[in-house]
Amino acid sequence: MKKVLVVLCVILLIVFVVSIGVGSVFIPPLRVLKVIFSLIGFKVPGVNQMDLTIIGQIRLPRIIIAMIVGMSLSVAGALVQGLYRNPMADPGIIGTSSGASLGAISCIALSFNTISIFYLPLFSFVGALGISFLVYKLATKDGKTPILNLILIGIAVSTFISSINSLILSNINQYQVSEYIFWMLGGLDSRSWTHVKISFVPLVILILCSLIFAKRINILILGEEESYTIGVNPERLKKRLLILVSLLTGIAVSVSGAISFVGLITPHILRLIVGSDYRKLIPASILGGGIFLIVCDTIARVLFSPIEVKVGIITSIVGAPYFLYLLKKRENEVTI
Repeated sequence: MKKVLVVLCVILLIVFVVSIGVGSVFIPPLRVLKVIFSLIGFKVPGVNQMDLTIIGQIRLPRIIIAMIVGMSLSVAGALVQGLYRNPMADPGIIGTSSGASLGAISCIALSFNTISIFYLPLFSFVGALGISFLVYKLATKDGKTPILNLILIGIAVSTFISSINSLILSNINQYQVSEYIFWMLGGLDSRSWTHVKISFVPLVILILCSLIFAKRINILILGEEESYTIGVNPERLKKRLLILVSLLTGIAVSVSGAISFVGLITPHILRLIVGSDYRKLIPASILGGGIFLIVCDTIARVLFSPIEVKVGIITSIVGAPYFLYLLKKRENEVTI
């Protein structure tokens, strides 16, 4: 297991440095490292002002956002898959994505996004958190939250919210519609140090918190009766996991837009490598999610350069066929 984590750390470091150098102006990895050390405060010879501007002001904050958002969505996906005991679940199933969309479109319709860059992330975060709690409350009866109730109510509420979004979309102007579409496609263009400041520390804290639940998720997967026997209260654990997933997803999509399939693909692939023990799967998902989104963002920037593709389109192109493969695989297993 340690070897897998070391390999993932090395891959993450490589893609982080290489992706910073890739773009309309190519900067070799060694120069990238020199600039990063220079920005940290070390005296490094041979660093020019142009490299400092390109890396320090444009690419570095964007790659940091890609890494932390990828980590957050991936670990949120792993937690949801453990909660539902289903490797095909992702955070959207509890209404987080639809809630964030409702928050974003409300912000755009009210033109708050033109006042400050903080309003769109704030509205989408509040929407994600609010709808997640609504789904949880509706699914809870007599202090218990059956998983089937969560899934069905999550689907119903998400469908209802989608209708509300469509209603709002049909009553806003063309410019606002295009703003919302850009948000829905998910993108990391124009991400700045401001976005890093408002999202990095809370996401790192939440990611570290997810490690605390690894052992208890392993017990929850055994079944609710077994959990009670071993001393784990499954209802309390479910509630805490839902709060954690809502916060992780809500803050992540508030700075990146709706990026799909990261929470489905990376935990599932890494489960095939490290197994289903959450003490291994969560750390691997954290690193894997960062790698995956940095790579997708780099592809989005260079694929049709100088035109930039939204990173959400790249993750969907990769994720949708993989999801269909999982469905087909499961269907064959059921048939057998």
